[in-house]
Amino acid sequence: MDARTIQKLLRCVQMVEARVTMTATLEAFCAEHPAVGRRKGNSLYLGASEKETIRQILRSEGVDPDTAPNAWEGRTRAQALDLGNDEKLTGEAVKRRRLAIKALTPSASINIGSGAIRLPARCHIDVDYSSVAIERHDWIVVVENWECFDSIHLAARNLIFPGHSPLIVWRGDTSATRADTMMEWISGLTQQVAAFVDYDPSGLIIAASLPRLDTVVAPELSELGRLLRGNGLHARFQRQLPSCQRALDELSNPVIRPVWELIRHEGKALPQEHFIMTA
Repeated sequence: MDARTIQKLLRCVQMVEARVTMTATLEAFCAEHPAVGRRKGNSLYLGASEKETIRQILRSEGVDPDTAPNAWEGRTRAQALDLGNDEKLTGEAVKRRRLAIKALTPSASINIGSGAIRLPARCHIDVDYSSVAIERHDWIVVVENWECFDSIHLAARNLIFPGHSPLIVWRGDTSATRADTMMEWISGLTQQVAAFVDYDPSGLIIAASLPRLDTVVAPELSELGRLLRGNGLHARFQRQLPSCQRALDELSNPVIRPVWELIRHEGKALPQEHFIMTA
């Protein structure tokens, strides 16, 4: 039995009223247990004996009928076993709090509370953010694309990154290492934040969303302009412009605005991968 069904049944047996609105979840349950309840229109009526039957069904799933329907929220899968026989009853994704982090170069160390760790090139740590301490890192650098995160040591040869000991963090996507997880984590920190993103409208929108943004990692504007003119992608810029232009034009952020004005003037986009391919 899935979590949605269990939560719905808990609400049914804990409510005083006999009538409950029929839902797709209850439809599926009643198809398996046709003797439970009486259907009338869009309602399901549950008497005392029907509610007791549901309580017994819940107990057979290892669920106490008096458990609060939202009791699984925020629990890990292991913790969910305290409330039922199935660890999947929690709505918590298996890797909801995971981050991909590393140091800027193989010669630099990462320290997340257990001492200095040096990693080879193209290597990172996958970590639950709730269990790390990063006080020894003075900056957080958020990298938009995976390939650039993986090869950040090459970008460090071409670009100047802020801080004495920056912690490099992949922005994430919709997979196990999620972008919303990174944002949730970074919002609770105090370190200054730098963005290493694509030099295009979408990349600057990502940068603008970061809390405490203090730097966009980029070459000098004159050099960035030269690169845009020589290697920039006009079609990519045009494709992104309609959805981003208004928001970027209205930004007063002194970090982003000069970069945006240059990109808009040149009418081209430059992928951040340029700085790992030319190293």
